Amino acid sequence: MSTADASGVAAPPSPPPMGRTRCCTSGATLELVGAFTAVCLVLYGVILYMNYLYVRWSGGGDGVHRTDSGAGMPARKNPAAGIDKAALAAMPVVTFKAGAHGGGGEPAMECAVCLSAMQDGDAVRALPGCRHAFHAACVDAWLCARATCPVCRARPALPPPQQAPKAGTKAPPAPAPAGNSGRQLDLESQV
Repeated sequence: MSTADASGVAAPPSPPPMGRTRCCTSGATLELVGAFTAVCLVLYGVILYMNYLYVRWSGGGDGVHRTDSGAGMPARKNPAAGIDKAALAAMPVVTFKAGAHGGGGEPAMECAVCLSAMQDGDAVRALPGCRHAFHAACVDAWLCARATCPVCRARPALPPPQQAPKAGTKAPPAPAPAGNSGRQLDLESQV
């Protein structure tokens, strides 16, 4: 009970020892640390949820933010993506003849993709438009990854898609290639 002096009046409680106050008891400290941890966890959860909403709103379902698509608009096709296989197959492949290109002290033609000289009988593909020529296998691999010429970075002028003629009708004659501006591919026969 309380300490009383001889007069019967209770003595005031003694002050706590020096350096120890009521607000810093171990129970109060644990409550403060727990409350601070709870607030941090809640803020972290809110930040994660806001990031999820932002990525979902911007059109990146895989977690990657795409800056080229606007709100409500579909993302544009990646410009670095290559040419599809059908368009690649529509480009002509020819057989290389060294006598037509490397004679008379001229340096041998070189494939700019693999950096090897072109040899007699190599399958060569000249890109429509710029007319740069490469080994067919080399430029096919390049064009599957990128839709531009390895030398000048121009997009090849792809031929229009061929439509199968209807039954009982004659197929229209193939149009002559336009836009060569006097430059003609002098590689030999088609493969």
